[in-house]
Amino acid sequence: MEPRTRAEGFRTQEDKLVLCGLVLLLFAGLVVTKPLRADGGDPDNEVRLTLSPNHPIRGDLSGFGNLGYYYNLDKKYSKYYLGWPGLIYAVMPWLQLWGGLDNFYTDNQDTADVLELRPFAGVKVFVPNRAKINLYNLTRYEYRMSENVDSGDWTYVNRIRSRFGVEIPFTSREEAWKEKTFYGIANVEPYYRCDKDMIDPLCARGGVAYVLNDRIRIELIYQAKLTRKDKNSPLEHTENIFSLNTRIGMSQGILQRIREGESD
Repeated sequence: MEPRTRAEGFRTQEDKLVLCGLVLLLFAGLVVTKPLRADGGDPDNEVRLTLSPNHPIRGDLSGFGNLGYYYNLDKKYSKYYLGWPGLIYAVMPWLQLWGGLDNFYTDNQDTADVLELRPFAGVKVFVPNRAKINLYNLTRYEYRMSENVDSGDWTYVNRIRSRFGVEIPFTSREEAWKEKTFYGIANVEPYYRCDKDMIDPLCARGGVAYVLNDRIRIELIYQAKLTRKDKNSPLEHTENIFSLNTRIGMSQGILQRIREGESD
């Protein structure tokens, strides 16, 4: 079979998947460029640093963790993040089951500190393709348990979050996902709050990542967070989040196999 020329356009299934990913990337860009809040205020700004190790356990079962530090420049808090334990079971190459526990401690300068425990369970589905792009959906249920450290009072929130994402190599197909190559990241993630029967927040992310080698990936991501006051209020752009994530594979090839997503 003769190789396709560039003039043949988007005719194969792989090219259609690439086009779909580019459309999602464009959509995420449109969302993140939404300007100011409806009340005229500027969005808050937060910086996040996260280290995410991944390791095999046995067979199709693997584990992961997250260790992070967040600092909000406007709300003046520091947040410490420990995601552990985390488990991924590969039912099929295109289907994974996720489960784990995220732990947060927020050190507020002006209000009471908050401890949050967030157990979760979910399903991640990939779209198989030969274009070597990562097109997926990660849907999970979370049970958020938050304690006001000063008063000892707890609040409980059930929510479901569903991330529609794409990762596109900035290389030829032959070089995709190899060391010393770049790829783009884009995803949109609505959060459904069961207690208020509404979408809050809605997050859109876009960024660039670098495959240093088979075991290390570095991601620089911008996230726009849209929130609402109540069910009848519109979503407003209330927060900018700038993240530097380092993903580490404790065995050869594990990062490529699980293509792990990030917590928020």
